[in-house]
Amino acid sequence: MEGSFDKERIINYWIESAEKDFKTMMDLYTTNNNSWSLFMGHLVIEKLLKALYVK
Repeated sequence: MEGSFDKERIINYWIESAEKDFKTMMDLYTTNNNSWSLFMGHLVIEKLLKALYVK
């Protein structure tokens, strides 16, 4: 049981971090800061893939 708690905590960490980065990405996009918006989008995808891998 202990191992599954840590697994869920790790998955939640990556998802919550991706959600924050997604908000930043959208803020950058609305200000036409497209290069940084694209970079943040890359980080969002990477973090979600990490959560999926752990799951």
